[in-house]
Amino acid sequence: MQESREKYENYPKYLVPEFAKITYIDKTGLDNEDVIAEAPYDGMTNDIREGRYFDTSYNRLKK
Repeated sequence: MQESREKYENYPKYLVPEFAKITYIDKTGLDNEDVIAEAPYDGMTNDIREGRYFDTSYNRLKK
């Protein structure tokens, strides 16, 4: 790891020791600010998975 940090410019200098569960993955298009438009709320992941948060172009339904 130390050798790679010296050799490659983009090699991580610090690894964050945190883990998260990925709940949803899809392509949302370039520069789509609706994807990160608000802080998470209770039930947000369920709304996204069940199609109640984005339309087919990944624009927010609830604004």
